[in-house]
Amino acid sequence: MIPVLKQFFDQNTLYGIGGLLIVHAVAWFTQHTVWGVIPFAIIVIGALIITKRSLVWGLAFAMLEIFIGGHGHLIDVMIGGTTLGVRQGIFLAVMLGTLYHIVVKHVRPRFVAERDLSFVFLAGAIALGTISGFARNSLGAAFDDMNGYATFAYLLPIAMIVWTPEAKRVLLWTFALGATWVAGSSLLLLYLFTHLPVEGIWALYGFVRDARLAEVTILSNPEWLMNLFPNGPWYFRVFEQGQFTVMMFTLVLIAAVVFVAKEWKERKMLILPLALMLAVDVSGQSRSFWLGLIAAVGVMAIVILWNRTPIREILRVKATGAIALCIALLSLWVLIVLPIPPRPDLTNSPYYKGHEDDTRELAVSSRWNLLGPMMTEIGNNPLWGSGFGTPVTYISDDPRIRAMNGTGEYTTYRFEWGYQDIWLKMGVPGLLAFGFYLVTILRAGYRSIAEREETRWLSISMACCVIALYTSHIFSPYLNHPIGLGFMIFVLPFFVWRNKPLPTMESLKGRIPSASITPIQKAATIRET
Repeated sequence: MIPVLKQFFDQNTLYGIGGLLIVHAVAWFTQHTVWGVIPFAIIVIGALIITKRSLVWGLAFAMLEIFIGGHGHLIDVMIGGTTLGVRQGIFLAVMLGTLYHIVVKHVRPRFVAERDLSFVFLAGAIALGTISGFARNSLGAAFDDMNGYATFAYLLPIAMIVWTPEAKRVLLWTFALGATWVAGSSLLLLYLFTHLPVEGIWALYGFVRDARLAEVTILSNPEWLMNLFPNGPWYFRVFEQGQFTVMMFTLVLIAAVVFVAKEWKERKMLILPLALMLAVDVSGQSRSFWLGLIAAVGVMAIVILWNRTPIREILRVKATGAIALCIALLSLWVLIVLPIPPRPDLTNSPYYKGHEDDTRELAVSSRWNLLGPMMTEIGNNPLWGSGFGTPVTYISDDPRIRAMNGTGEYTTYRFEWGYQDIWLKMGVPGLLAFGFYLVTILRAGYRSIAEREETRWLSISMACCVIALYTSHIFSPYLNHPIGLGFMIFVLPFFVWRNKPLPTMESLKGRIPSASITPIQKAATIRET
C-alpha cells in the first residue's frame, strides 16, 4: 500500500508548483495587453495535446484550472468582441480531445446507472431552466447564468476512463497540488498586502481583482482579534474562490489522519499539510466554509463512533488535529506581525478605514435584504421556476452600490442564497435533482462503510466533502459555479458503483401483474397464539 502522504505528493509536486508560478507570472505581465493571446494559445493547445495522449491527464488538467482559477479569467482573450477566459478555452480543448478518443480511438463511454442517473435528472432541470430563461428573460443574461453548468460535460471523460488505482492517484495528486497552490498563494497574498507599500498594494490588488482570483478587504474588527496584532488595528482578509478546494482537502487530510495513519510517524507527516490548510481555512474568514467544515466533521465524528474506534485512538486523532491547528494559528500570527520588511503606515492611504470599517456587516445585511424579494419572485412560479437570468430588485447596503444609486436599489440575477437561486430558476425539479445526487453519494458512502471496502476512507472523505459543499451552498452558491459543479464530477471515481443495467421494456412488462384475478382455492387459517 502506498504511504498516505505519497498518495497526494511526490517529486513532481514541486514541478507543478513551479509551472503554476510561471503561468501566474506570465499572466501578470500580459494582463490587459494583446500579448495575452500567446500564453492563452499555449495553454489551450497544451490541454488538447495532453487530452489526446491521456484522458486521465486531460481531465486532471481541466480540474486543476477549476480548483485554482477562481472565475476562470486568469488569462483572457478577445475574440470577435467577446471575452474568452482560459477556463472556457481549456473546456473546449478537453472536449475536443475527448471527441478524438471517441471517433479515432473508438473509446466508448461506459455509463453506470447508479452513478449517472442523478445527472440525467440534473440535465432535465437545467434544460427546464434554460428554456424558461430564454423564453422569459434576456437571452444574454440567461446564457450567462446557465453556461457554468456546461461543467457537467466532464462526466463524458469520467465515463470513458478505466479508473485504476493509478488513474485515481492522478486525480488525488492534482487535487493536492491545487489545494497547496491556493493555500500557499493565499498566505503569500496576506503577507504581501500586510507589508507592501501603498503603490505595491494597488498594483497587486489590480491584478488579483481583474483576474478575479481573490477578494481582498481590510478589516478592523472584531476588536479582540485586532488587539492581538501590533502596529495598527487592522489587517487584510484575502479570500480566494479556490479556497473551496482548501476546505475540501482539509477534510480529506482529516480522514487520512483518522482512518489511515495508524502510527505516529504517519500522522506526523500529515501535520504540516493539515496546518497549511487550516491556516487558510481560518484566515479566509468564510463563515459559509466554516459551517461546511463543521457539518462535514460532525458527520465524520458519527462515522468514527459507529466504527467503534477506541477512546485512545480518538484522543490521538484529536491531539494530531490540535497540534496542526496550533501551528496554523501561530504561523498566521507570525506572518502578519513579521517586521521583514517593516510594515508600512497605511493610516493616510486609501485602504485605511479604521474602526468604522463594517464592510462585512453591510454585506450580510444586504444578503438579508435580498431574501424577501427573492421569495416573492419564487412565489410567482414556485413549481417550475422562472428560468435562468431571472432578475430580482432589492435594496442593497453595499457602499459601492450606494455611491452609484443613493437609494441602494439594485437589480441582479446572481444571488448569495444558494438553494433559493436553484428554486427560482429551475423550480422544484432543480431542488429534487440536486437532492437525488446527494442521496446517491451518501448511499455509496454508507455502503463503503457497511461492506468495509478497501478504500472506504476515500469514499467517506469525499462524501463528507459533498456534505460540506451542500452546507456551504446555503450562503455561498457553489452548486451553480464551475468549482462546485466540477467537484461533483471529481468525486465520482472514488466510490464503488454497482453496475446495474437500466431496465428494458421486456423486463418491465414481466413485472406488471396479470390483469386476471386468481380465485382463492383455500381459505386462510389463523393460528391461535
